Amino acid sequence: MAKLLMFGLTDSGTSSKVNEDTFSCQGRIYPDMISGHEEKSVGSTDYSQLYVITEGFGGPTVGDLSGRVAQSLAHEMANNLDAFRSDTLDFEAFAQEFLTEADHRIKLQIKNKSKQPAGTSLCLLLIDGNEAYVVNIGSTSSFLFREDEVLRLTKPNLGQNGMPAIWLGQDGPLEQKQHQPSINHLTLTPGDIILLTTHSVYSAYSCAELKQEFISPDAFTGTIRSIHENSVKGRERTNHTTLAVKVQNLDLNHVTPRLVNAGKAQDTMPNPYKRPNQNPSQTQDYKSGSYREKEAAEDLYDNALRAASRAASAAQEHNSQGSRNMQDGNHRQGREYMDDFDDNSDLSKEENPFSTFFRSLLLGFLIGLVLLLIVWIFLIG
Repeated sequence: MAKLLMFGLTDSGTSSKVNEDTFSCQGRIYPDMISGHEEKSVGSTDYSQLYVITEGFGGPTVGDLSGRVAQSLAHEMANNLDAFRSDTLDFEAFAQEFLTEADHRIKLQIKNKSKQPAGTSLCLLLIDGNEAYVVNIGSTSSFLFREDEVLRLTKPNLGQNGMPAIWLGQDGPLEQKQHQPSINHLTLTPGDIILLTTHSVYSAYSCAELKQEFISPDAFTGTIRSIHENSVKGRERTNHTTLAVKVQNLDLNHVTPRLVNAGKAQDTMPNPYKRPNQNPSQTQDYKSGSYREKEAAEDLYDNALRAASRAASAAQEHNSQGSRNMQDGNHRQGREYMDDFDDNSDLSKEENPFSTFFRSLLLGFLIGLVLLLIVWIFLIG
């Protein structure tokens, strides 16, 4: 497993009141404020770690929303990675289904909200054990700094006008022949730094200039802050977002993640994010009952539902029996307490002869005192 340090920064441009960029770590999306500067630094040793940046466009009510829709889906699917595991993680399947579903959800959210092209670019980094996976779509990009060299991990999808040639939420189909999302995979080594940036950040540097920033003697956070702040100079009108992770340490032993649904069920468990094929012939075969995989999945869900029902009934019966036992115990304890109380009451009813004598003596003294006072009053009068 990898021990990582993450540092992320974002700045809103002066041309808009809302920062349309986002970055996320540990399930939380930043910025919290809609404008201004925000940064976050965290460390993590989790087996699976997800870091995402988005670069939205199309207006403050659309670009920011598009990025947050994609961010939420990414973290939702990262919590369901077992659906994409066999012996290893099938990241290409994860990336493909994530991009397809994110594009669909964004289109539903921003429909009729903007008359101009709108949506978001995205760069996603998934750490799984000692492996790193990156997928990029649109104008964002990612880099690797290793052994004093800077390597580009994913290329941006840019048109001749400098705008994204493909992005999430676009009007047309997500798949294009000329432009495809960029995917990469690498095995981590101690000291690696992976940098995710928006177009406004990486376009301010040549490869040599970016290398000089990384080999500076500054600490990790100081280096990333310098890269970010220098890219802002002279470009204050646009949004800027930078996120970097540094590998501080590695568990070099091969660690296999625990599968939540191990065994045969793991092979037949359907993927909740996979959209059904709309081919008419396949639809007809499904209706006629020739889709055995679908039937197996339904049987699996039915069995799971029945097992859950039996477990719930057993738990309810156990709780009911416990309640009855507790009530019986309380009743027995109450009866024992009442018996003790009755016994104490009977003891209190037995008269003590000494106490009776002293009470009589005190009563006689008080009566005599009253009589003396009455006689004294008459004599004075």
